[in-house]
Amino acid sequence: MSHKKLKARIRLFMRSNLIIAMLFSLINSGCISPVTCAHAEENSRLRIGFTGSAFQDITNTDIRAAVSVLIQKVAWKHFGKGEARFYETLSEMATDLKNRKIEVLATPVEEFMELRKQAPIVPILVTASDNGTDTDLLLLVRKDSGIRSIRDLRGKPIVMPLRNPRCLSMYMAWLETLLMGERSKGIDTYFSSVKETRTAAKAVMPVFFRQADACVVTRQVFDLTSELNPQISSELTVISRMDKLSQGIIAVDRRLSEETRERIRQSFLTLHQTPEGEQLLMLFKVRKLVPFSPGYLKATEALYAEYARRRDMIAGRR
Repeated sequence: MSHKKLKARIRLFMRSNLIIAMLFSLINSGCISPVTCAHAEENSRLRIGFTGSAFQDITNTDIRAAVSVLIQKVAWKHFGKGEARFYETLSEMATDLKNRKIEVLATPVEEFMELRKQAPIVPILVTASDNGTDTDLLLLVRKDSGIRSIRDLRGKPIVMPLRNPRCLSMYMAWLETLLMGERSKGIDTYFSSVKETRTAAKAVMPVFFRQADACVVTRQVFDLTSELNPQISSELTVISRMDKLSQGIIAVDRRLSEETRERIRQSFLTLHQTPEGEQLLMLFKVRKLVPFSPGYLKATEALYAEYARRRDMIAGRR
């Protein structure tokens, strides 16, 4: 990545946090009020559900205020009315969708994998970053550590992103799958300690500074931290990788008509073309949204299937 592109990405990150602060201030002061469209039909509205996992590095209070305002603004053109609902649990979200209180779900892929077991949903869009629609998970160590495989990490400290309290995260599914190959009982018994960081980017530095022996991060996080500090890429190395995993999913109620699904799809596909839509995407750390294709979930579904297969195999031995 060029220095110019890196600076642009950093500015994008800083702008997203500035947008939240500004919107939050305007909402509290009463300068921004809910948007309504006098010409919209009463039942023409976009109701979308989120969980806190959809956002990074920002408090829920600020996020809810900013997203609620932006959803109302971006829904104006296609729906007239817009509403954002936030959920602490996936079961609450699934119940509201089944009861037709929301039509759209915006979630990380691991939450979508769990929600589709509970609610009649179908994916229509996936998120895309600067590097495309997929991501890779990396297991990183220092080059001079002598560690060359997961087996060499037994009894050593590791750092990873905070576990998702709502479902099995991709980080956990992948790492547990690797450890089951070593006949381990689990992450907490295999490593001497497991430090969890609230942001994925903070997982790299403890390994770089020899405070931990390994970390699990995405390719995007490793690339960005390496651009900011080139020593990271020269001193850390990948000992295991899981490729082509999905990132975020936009799903809708399967019972919606194809006409309504298409209207929702088009309203999201053009988000990056409007100021309000661009601001909304920044809150998700997303560049744009692209139409869903079954191939986007292939590697992710394979990971969870392999996790379940190995877990059942181990359970059968007991």
